[in-house]
Amino acid sequence: MEAAPVIIRFEDVSKAYRNHSVLEHINLSIQKSEFITIIGSSGSGKTTLLKMINGLLTPDSGTVCINGKNIARENQNLLRRNIGYVIQGIGLFPHMTIRKNIAYVLSLSNHRNKEHIRQTTECLIQMVGLEQEMLNRYPAELSGGQRQRVGIARALAANPEILLMDEPFGAVDEITRKMLQAEITRIHQELGVTIVFITHDIREALSLGTRVIVMKDGHIEQDDSPEKIAACPKTEFVKQLIN
Repeated sequence: MEAAPVIIRFEDVSKAYRNHSVLEHINLSIQKSEFITIIGSSGSGKTTLLKMINGLLTPDSGTVCINGKNIARENQNLLRRNIGYVIQGIGLFPHMTIRKNIAYVLSLSNHRNKEHIRQTTECLIQMVGLEQEMLNRYPAELSGGQRQRVGIARALAANPEILLMDEPFGAVDEITRKMLQAEITRIHQELGVTIVFITHDIREALSLGTRVIVMKDGHIEQDDSPEKIAACPKTEFVKQLIN
């Protein structure tokens, strides 16, 4: 079987803050439709790496490429329209209904057809497992898990090739978390979107990822399938994570 094309590539990327190195000589290729989970302790560089994919942070050296193009040379607004971004406590607009929160992203993508926006919004809310009547509510009227689902729907509104998720389920209870994990797995299988997912939870990393990247002190300690990470940890740090 022919390998999927590389959609994200880091080429010898380094980054430091005030002389403190956060990423050191990162080389990484992510294929289209992969579900990558990245795990590491605080300060390991995982969120910095994630933010470089959509140009929120720039490397001090090296290049980040999307579909073979150096993103430093691309229009950043156009770049981000093709990349969904979901964070913990997604930051929905409190004064807008859920329908308007989702429709806002569609309007940024130059969709002006009201019927198209209505249909797409209703399709997205169903895709994340919520009833259409939720569209007329405001964020404060929803539970944390429901708001997180809306955040995913909003991130998918522009039909992105890449979905970045920075510990999106960290603030919900365990039962809701498992439900959200099942939803994002289903969405990945249905849409084939490339997902890069940051987590502190090794169980979450191993259960969600088609590939798991373990980071420590700005380096990639291991980059492998979940099965190989669990069965054959390459360093003492990885071994401690899975035990």
